Amino acid sequence: MRSLVERVCEEMGPKYAKKEAVDLVLATGIIESRYEYIKQLNSGPAASFYQVEPATAVDNCQHFLSHRKSLMQKCAKASMVDTKHWQTYDLGLWSNILEKNIAAGIVHCRIKYWRVPKRMPNTIDGMASYWKEFYNSADGKGDPEEFVEQVTKWIK
Repeated sequence: MRSLVERVCEEMGPKYAKKEAVDLVLATGIIESRYEYIKQLNSGPAASFYQVEPATAVDNCQHFLSHRKSLMQKCAKASMVDTKHWQTYDLGLWSNILEKNIAAGIVHCRIKYWRVPKRMPNTIDGMASYWKEFYNSADGKGDPEEFVEQVTKWIK
C-alpha cells in the first residue's frame, strides 16, 4: 500500500508526495478500514479504504479541483478515471468510483488533507490528532488513541 500511495501522490505532484503526507494517507487507510473494507459498515455512505464520503469527493471536485485544472488532470491520470468524471458532481457516480478505484480514494484522501489550513504533523501522535480533527471530525467515532495503537501495530 505504501508504494501505491507514494506513486499516486507523486503523480499528483511532488508537493503532494512529501513523506509526512504519504505517511498520513497510509495511516488513514489503516485506521479507517484496516485496508479490509471498501464500503462503510452499517450502510453508511463512505467508500474506499479511506472511507471517503461521496459528498467529500464531490466537494473536492467542485470547490477545489474545478479551480485547479492542471491538478485535476493529474488526479485523473493518477487514478485512471476520465477527466469528465472529475468535472461531474454526481454522488452516485463518486460512490461507485470510490468503491471500485483504490487510487481515486487515495487522491481524495490526499486532497482532503491538502485543504486543511494547518501544517501537517510528522509524529504518530500528531497525525492521530490531525486525523481526528480534520478527517474524522469531532462528531466522528474515531479515537486518536486507537489511531496510534492500530497504526503502530500495522506498521510493525
